[in-house]
Amino acid sequence: MLTVRADFDKRCVEISVYLDWLAKVETSAGDIPSGLPSTMKAAAMLLLYNVVESTMTNAVEAVFDELTQRKVSFDSLSSVLKATVLGNVRNVNADKLTPKLVAITTDIISCSFDKTKVFNGNVDSRKIREILTDYGVSKTNAYEEERLHDIMLARNRLAHGAESFADYGKDLTAAQLIRDYERVKNLLSSALDDFETYISKRHYLSAV
Repeated sequence: MLTVRADFDKRCVEISVYLDWLAKVETSAGDIPSGLPSTMKAAAMLLLYNVVESTMTNAVEAVFDELTQRKVSFDSLSSVLKATVLGNVRNVNADKLTPKLVAITTDIISCSFDKTKVFNGNVDSRKIREILTDYGVSKTNAYEEERLHDIMLARNRLAHGAESFADYGKDLTAAQLIRDYERVKNLLSSALDDFETYISKRHYLSAV
């Protein structure tokens, strides 16, 4: 989890610097072409969504890294995590899965994980709650931040070309983006704390 936290902190610094710069541009655009600040504000929404999906994906990957490194057997997993692993296996092509299975009780866990399939561009508070529940991670946060859903929708509209960056960003303010960033940062910090406790206390085991 140290690398997950380090990546999260790095991305937060990048976003914070970008938003601080946007705030300055908003009050004094200088030589920046007219209309470009709106485009840059819309791009900030992509940065916010990116840190949500990447951080949550890395946190889930950290769980599987822990299980693989400790050579945890399938039989020793908690019942909720067994169900999640089996659910993952259903999404793996049998031809790719079978050759990797030497000791099925341990290998089935790592072979069932595919980082590219953890999320599919639709991560909001509801999805984060689902993931925590699926892995049996105890929640210290309600994970009901509504702005994450708006950020997700903005990301999808911008990424799929449903709306131009300039049109979407024209009504955004730097102050609003900074507030959104703080909400995202606080929620993800809670999620990382919960995953760290889950891994360090080995709550993925049935006996814990």
